[in-house]
Amino acid sequence: MAWVSYERIVEGTSLSGKYGESMRATERWQIRTDSPLTSKAEILAGVTATIGLTYGTDHFDLPALKAQEFELSPAGRDGMRWTLTVQYYAPPAGKEVTENGIPEDVWERSGGATTVPAFTDRDGESIVNAAGDPIEGLEKERQEQGWTLTRCYEDDAGLEADVAAADGRINDAAWADGDEFTWKAYFKGAKRVTTSRLNGADDAGTLAYVESQWEFRYDPGTWKLMPWDVGFMELDGSGGKRAITTDDGKPVKQPVGLDTDGTALAAGTKPLVANDGDGFDVYEEADFDSIFGTPAILAAGSA
Repeated sequence: MAWVSYERIVEGTSLSGKYGESMRATERWQIRTDSPLTSKAEILAGVTATIGLTYGTDHFDLPALKAQEFELSPAGRDGMRWTLTVQYYAPPAGKEVTENGIPEDVWERSGGATTVPAFTDRDGESIVNAAGDPIEGLEKERQEQGWTLTRCYEDDAGLEADVAAADGRINDAAWADGDEFTWKAYFKGAKRVTTSRLNGADDAGTLAYVESQWEFRYDPGTWKLMPWDVGFMELDGSGGKRAITTDDGKPVKQPVGLDTDGTALAAGTKPLVANDGDGFDVYEEADFDSIFGTPAILAAGSA
C-alpha cells in the first residue's frame, strides 16, 4: 500500500483577486496509489515527502502566496485515485509559520495618554513656589507609547527562559528607537494552542505550542525613581545627624531641601533630586535586542 505516481492537473485550478485582499491561487494534483487500502495519512505523508508541500510552502509562480489550505478527495470509485486541492494566499497577520510550523513573532504598536506626577517643567527645571519649595500634588498628561508582542514557543522551556531573562526588566542598550533604560518588558500571559500540521511523517497529526503575550512600555525618564532630596534632618559634619531648625532655633515643620553633602540648603533654594540629581535605579536590566529582536509591524523591504 503506497504511492504509485502523481501529476499536476489543470482542471479546477484558478487565480483570483479582490482589491484589499490577497490573491488566491488554487492548484490541483492527481495522486495514484497501488491499493484502495492506502490510508489518507499515508497519502498525506507523501504530499510533503514527494510533492514537497507543507503549510507555508511558496506557490511555484507567485512566491508571496503560501499554501494555507488543502483538501484530499477521491477521484474515482476504485479508491486508488485521489485529487489534492491546495489553496494559496498571503497568510494573515499571526499566521506566518516558521520551519517547525510555529507562527512567527507578531508585533503591534500601541499608544495613548496617561496622567503622571509632575515635578519638573518641560525644560527639566524643578516646579517650586516663590520660596523655592516644591509644589506637591501636581499632575500632567503624558503621551504613552509601547509595543505588544505575540510570541510562540515549542514548549514551556523556551517561554520560561524568556520570562526569567526579561520580565519586569528594562533595556540595557538602545532599542526600538529609545535610549537605554527607557523600555520595560511585561509578560502578560500564555496559553496552549493546538493546530493541524502537514509535515511528512507526522502528517494528519496535531501540533501543540505555547502562545505568549508581551507588552513593552516606554518612559523617557528611564524608569528611575526621582524623589526630591528633602528631609527634617541634616548631617552635622561629624558623622551624626541633627534636626534642621528655623532661624529662631525651632525644628522645621516642612521638609527642607538638602545639598549633596547632606546639609540643609539655604532658604529659598530649589531642592535637588536625590542621589546627586541622578535618582535611583530600581529595575534589573536585560538585552532586549538579543531576546526579542527589533520591533516592526512591517519592516522595510519585507512587503
